[in-house]
Amino acid sequence: MRISSLIKYCVKRLAMAVVVLFMVTVVVFAAIRLAPGDPVMAKIGPYGDQSQENYDQIATSLGLDKPITTQYLVWIGDCLKGEFGISLRNGADVGEMLAQKVIVSLELIIVSLTLAILVSVPLGLLSAIKKGTLVDQALTVLSTSALAMPGFCVGLLLIMLFAVKLKWLPPNGYVSFAENPAENIRLLVLPAITLGLFEMAVFTRFVRSETLEILRSNYIRTARAKGLTKRRIYFKHALKNILVTFITVVGSEFGTLLGGTIITEQLFGWSGLGWFIYQSVLNRDYPVVQAGVLLIAVAFVLINMLVDIVYTTIDPRIELN
Repeated sequence: MRISSLIKYCVKRLAMAVVVLFMVTVVVFAAIRLAPGDPVMAKIGPYGDQSQENYDQIATSLGLDKPITTQYLVWIGDCLKGEFGISLRNGADVGEMLAQKVIVSLELIIVSLTLAILVSVPLGLLSAIKKGTLVDQALTVLSTSALAMPGFCVGLLLIMLFAVKLKWLPPNGYVSFAENPAENIRLLVLPAITLGLFEMAVFTRFVRSETLEILRSNYIRTARAKGLTKRRIYFKHALKNILVTFITVVGSEFGTLLGGTIITEQLFGWSGLGWFIYQSVLNRDYPVVQAGVLLIAVAFVLINMLVDIVYTTIDPRIELN
């Protein structure tokens, strides 16, 4: 019965995802064409042949001479076949370039979120348990400060301290883990801390507020009346109930970071997906922007569906609807 309901739920969510992704493709396809600039002139460049004949030839080769509805249908048809087109900037396959950039971004995001979770959960619990004390006030000030400070400021401070002054770590750059594991880790530390610090503040405040809410519930009062130890109450009963909603926050942040690490990637020379899409927007590279945004939308849909499924694993009382 459980497997049957899970299959029905997945089918329902996938059907809804089709509608959502259709709307995303329409909006992105239209928005990038309404933006100022000419992709044909961007491909020709300032020193290329800007004659009308060459302009028309390039527009035809890129399919930009067709009606916009025809261009959209051709693009959607290619996407369904797993073909995302050729970059207008360098003529490379868009799918292959996005695959490389996603791996780079995923490494940074996973490490950042892992660090944030490992630090924020115990800090959030501690802050709630010590509510009103100096410990709680200090943690609240620290988390609020981390939220208020822009990411580029944090990154610059880390570079000045650890790269320029102490010379412990390199200031920026990227080397794949397969090519040089040690150097990859050294280059990953500063951007991961920069991203992770903000996420840690978000998670810490969330865990604190959720823990305080749960500690005021009736079943916690009952557990205390039965003489259960504080350790058992906090870590078995309270923490387990926090995890259900905490997973939602982590899943949402993961999807957001997939395309939202532009500033950090730019600052540390970490050539990931966000930075790549941003550069493609500046270069009027239609195929890259369209495929990149579509990829992020698909990731959001799949992450949300996975989070809902994990819910039921943690708490079987929750039903999939």
